Amino acid sequence: MSRDQAEYRSAAPSLEYTLIRKRMRTMRMRVIPPDGEIRVSAPWTSPQWEIDQFVSSRRDWIASRRAMLVGMEPRLEHGPEAAALRAQLAEWLEILLPRWCAEFDVATPHISLRIMRTQWGSCRPTTRRITLNIELARRGYDMAEYVLVHELCHLFANGHGRDFYALMDYHLPDWRDRRRRLGPL
Repeated sequence: MSRDQAEYRSAAPSLEYTLIRKRMRTMRMRVIPPDGEIRVSAPWTSPQWEIDQFVSSRRDWIASRRAMLVGMEPRLEHGPEAAALRAQLAEWLEILLPRWCAEFDVATPHISLRIMRTQWGSCRPTTRRITLNIELARRGYDMAEYVLVHELCHLFANGHGRDFYALMDYHLPDWRDRRRRLGPL
């Protein structure tokens, strides 16, 4: 834990959560797989009663997130399974990259595959680097294709604005359905 963070466990029996205080402006909450642990990040200045109230007010959201976790596979860790998934994703990319780079009329960017905890992929347009989450191999070829196209669109449109969505609509018309099926990480 860094100097700019502190951790606390609530004593509330109904909605127990882990609180991490940090230098930040607003509170955030996550439900962590596989057991549905609640983690709240809050600014140093937020009083404890306000944090408890924030957690309590989100009971329905917490319940729905925990319901989504039922049947989810455990978090991917480094090891043989991750190596196999990396190999599978690399195999798919041998097919997907040439096709989509030609579609976008762009030279093949540098691709990295790694375990990512909070996102399916990322793109750095200035360095032309795309990182894809190895976990995509668990979700299937279509999901890997969706995330690759999403990140390739970021080479041309920063953020998720009108231009970005226009590119997604043009290149992958069913992207909204794929995003829904992909679900949260």
